[in-house]
Amino acid sequence: MIIILISTLAFQKDAIGATIYLNDIDSSLSPPAGKFRWLDGADQLYRVSYRDNYDYRQAIVEVTYNDAGNTLHGTLHAFNLKPNFSYQLKLAGFPGSTDNEHVGLAGRWWQEEWNGTAWGNGQNLNSKGDGSSPNPNDTIYFSRRDTPDPSSPTGLKYRYTGYLVFDYFSTDETGAVTLNFNTDSSYHVLWKTTQWGRTVSDGPLKTVTFDADLSHAYDDTGGDDYPSQTVSIFGEWERLPVGGVFLQYGAYDATLTITEESFHGSGGWPYAGNWAAAMDADIIFTLCPNLPVRIEGAPPEYFVTLQAAHDATRGDSTIQSLSDIFDEDLVINSDNSLSLKGGYTCDYSTHSGATVINGSVIIRNGTVSLENFILK
Repeated sequence: MIIILISTLAFQKDAIGATIYLNDIDSSLSPPAGKFRWLDGADQLYRVSYRDNYDYRQAIVEVTYNDAGNTLHGTLHAFNLKPNFSYQLKLAGFPGSTDNEHVGLAGRWWQEEWNGTAWGNGQNLNSKGDGSSPNPNDTIYFSRRDTPDPSSPTGLKYRYTGYLVFDYFSTDETGAVTLNFNTDSSYHVLWKTTQWGRTVSDGPLKTVTFDADLSHAYDDTGGDDYPSQTVSIFGEWERLPVGGVFLQYGAYDATLTITEESFHGSGGWPYAGNWAAAMDADIIFTLCPNLPVRIEGAPPEYFVTLQAAHDATRGDSTIQSLSDIFDEDLVINSDNSLSLKGGYTCDYSTHSGATVINGSVIIRNGTVSLENFILK
């Protein structure tokens, strides 16, 4: 027997979870905005008219993500970025905030020094050590973080921006890509396998094959005729292990940025670029110490997935879940009454939104009620 009681269940075809759209970053910004690259991943030059007329206002980058959970994760959909091109995906904090320090301690530090009248252009702290934390960069950060300078706007001699490169991707011939991401890794920079050998400690190898003839960005006047190319990239580790570096729990107000990967000037000047920050948007989320699903009780039992919680129920039960995104197909098959309540904050005391199931829900047996769920 199947009985379904629906309190709040929405069906959604498009974006799920919280959604932001990245915006063009003005190319006149001083470093670390960088210099734009006009060569694709195989070092093939875009045509003159494309170089003269393209900017990131022409691109659409949509990011959907969970606003509460153990990690920040979601999906990036991009259209009309540079074709056959590689980008870093990173978080950056706002100097002086607690969450900025948390980002830096998982990633890297950008250091600016007050020169008496203005902040200098700055530099990366660039000694990652053996991958453990705290690393040599963190040691420098803590030794300089509170150095006073009464003449600066902050009263401090140094200003630090923490940033975390946590994923990377390459576009197709149209500049499009879809990327499922998770903030569980910390990368230093990207490399092509033709430049540097990947080690077992580095990020996953991502390979694309493309044909420049299928893109409008290359010479179509009988000039360069580029062959089909295959490019493999990977992320060099910044902190170890890849897949096991996590941000500290708490509330975050940060910036999500895509940065052009210049591959250390691969292809040569003047078109090789210098890690230009391309597009960004503010992003707000909370990382929770509790697992994202639990069976209500005294004490409650915590789980990673909805299915695992369902399978562990004994008798009539209430399953509660955070305002998170679950990429799973949930199969309900129970002789008991089951109540699923979603959209909770970190401590499961109040609701902040809805739980998203990015998959299907199959009910084979039981009495089931659903509250504050979105089913894609």
